[in-house]
Amino acid sequence: MRIAISGSHSVGKSTLIAAFLSGHPNCRHEPEAFEILGDDIDLTDSGIPTSEGLRALLTYTASSIESHRSQDHVIFERSPVDYLGYAAAAGRAWTPGEVEEFITSCVPVVRASVQHLDLIAYLPIPSNPLIRRSGENQKIRRRVDGWLRRILLDDEYDLFERDQPPLIVELPATPEDQLSRLDELASSRRLRTHRQS
Repeated sequence: MRIAISGSHSVGKSTLIAAFLSGHPNCRHEPEAFEILGDDIDLTDSGIPTSEGLRALLTYTASSIESHRSQDHVIFERSPVDYLGYAAAAGRAWTPGEVEEFITSCVPVVRASVQHLDLIAYLPIPSNPLIRRSGENQKIRRRVDGWLRRILLDDEYDLFERDQPPLIVELPATPEDQLSRLDELASSRRLRTHRQS
């Protein structure tokens, strides 16, 4: 069971993972790459990492996912898809051409990496927004969420038309329902059946 929790910043990924782990003590947690590499990642004025920084985060995440075996029980805070979402949302924060170059060069990396996941659980921005962090760019947050929806649910970049794509699930709006749904998926045979089909 290899699960990735995907979503824009401040949507409750860490809170959901902590709650999930309390009921699944045999499951390992892989924190998001920024927690490990953050001191070395340059940010633009809008708060999005530079293209070099985002590439480093994606590379770290893909390597972490690919280091786990299919029988491992692990939950990842962010999926490789998240970094495509942030790149697509960068807009004028990056120089002209950087977004297209990043996506063109990184789509194959993401496509290969997601084959090592069983489930990507997408957390949308809640209808009742969480308390804003100081200096947080809400416009970027919404743009990232919109792009993640397009990439994950509409398969904007054809990431999941391969041999064994992960199951993609949009989680409900409330934290309690999110945890219940994630528990249900993790404890059912649906993931195994999906991977074998």
